[in-house]
Amino acid sequence: MSKASIVTLLGIIIVLIPIDGLPDRISTALIIVCGALVIVLGLLMRVERLWLIRAQRGDYKTDAFQENGTPQKIETL
Repeated sequence: MSKASIVTLLGIIIVLIPIDGLPDRISTALIIVCGALVIVLGLLMRVERLWLIRAQRGDYKTDAFQENGTPQKIETL
């Protein structure tokens, strides 16, 4: 399940909590937990999007390999 679909599902749950008939303490706890999860997922989605934008621009190199250069002589005294 993608982050966007989880955020959508949490939004639906938050909308339905006031009419679910649960005690107030449980409803409040569910709203707080769902809200915190929306915040965390939103931040993760933002960081991922910024990383992808920077990778497309070339700011981040996505290759894990680097070509070897010519060996340099180490001079000893």
